[in-house]
Amino acid sequence: MRADPLPYHRFGSRRTSCTLILLSLVLTAAVLFGLTSGAVPIPASVLWNTLLGFDGPRQDFILLNLRLPRTLLAALTGASLAVSGAVIQSLLRNPLASPKIAGINSGAAFAVLSCTLILPAHASGLAPYAAAAGGLAAGGLVWIMASRGQVDAARLTLIGVATGFALDAAVEFLLVTQTGPEFSAPMIWLTGSLWGRGWTHLAGVAPVLSVLILLAFLLSFRLDLQYLGPARAAALGARNRLERGAAFLVAVLLAAISVSVVGVIGFVGLMAPHIAMRLVGGRHWPLLPAAALTGAIFCAGADAAGRAIAPPAEISAGIVTALLGAPFFIWLLISENRSQRGTG
Repeated sequence: MRADPLPYHRFGSRRTSCTLILLSLVLTAAVLFGLTSGAVPIPASVLWNTLLGFDGPRQDFILLNLRLPRTLLAALTGASLAVSGAVIQSLLRNPLASPKIAGINSGAAFAVLSCTLILPAHASGLAPYAAAAGGLAAGGLVWIMASRGQVDAARLTLIGVATGFALDAAVEFLLVTQTGPEFSAPMIWLTGSLWGRGWTHLAGVAPVLSVLILLAFLLSFRLDLQYLGPARAAALGARNRLERGAAFLVAVLLAAISVSVVGVIGFVGLMAPHIAMRLVGGRHWPLLPAAALTGAIFCAGADAAGRAIAPPAEISAGIVTALLGAPFFIWLLISENRSQRGTG
């Protein structure tokens, strides 16, 4: 599973600033697209009138109570998944790594289905907490099993993949052996859907995710050191075990809490850091903000596209990102193989 280290190049500050501004503008466009798309299309003129308080209560309800919190939640969780992926890729020095490698998504899914089976009457209310606990437990278990003396990236990757496969098998077992209406909500959640998400869900995770993203930004310089490898980082004064553990914990929390509220939205943690790296280079201070903006664009755009493709039906954001991520992953594998042959 281990591939060559990520390309560690850097670009000038002017290009970086222009790129971040451009990404912010694209994110704004994605949010506006999310506000106007859906079973009830809303023209741009009506959107502005509603936001300024000049339109009727029906548009107010759709925009302010349904689409605005949902779109903001999509952007926030997309940013969190992207930052989590960037941190994990740097720690493992593996461009193919993502939150799923650490078993986070699978742990969250297994926990939600188990909660539904054990406490069906309270499953909908407990699902977010179960997902966060399951993701944390799986990520923590992978880290502890890989921490034999010193955390090795290759060992952590292999243990994470094995743990993920085992949990995926357990999820499949639960799905084929259990039926009933109480499993309908977790089934929708597993596809990475923002259906039914509102201000309550956004308020519940926004403070925590914002703090975690800020912590990841503050760890940028330490991630630059860790990217050099444990031996070189230690020679430069880094406390490898502490710094890698702290960064891994932040990455796990970002992914687990995001999964708990929007379900399993795959490939964002893989695609967004790669695109950001090609735009702003490999230094973590510009890389992490660029990855956050790119991930926010992906999730907000995917949720809006899922509502715009075949209204009034909704296609989950996780399905849209999977349709984009699968060819991207194949292209990434081919690119890495060509790179290895070129340097071999």
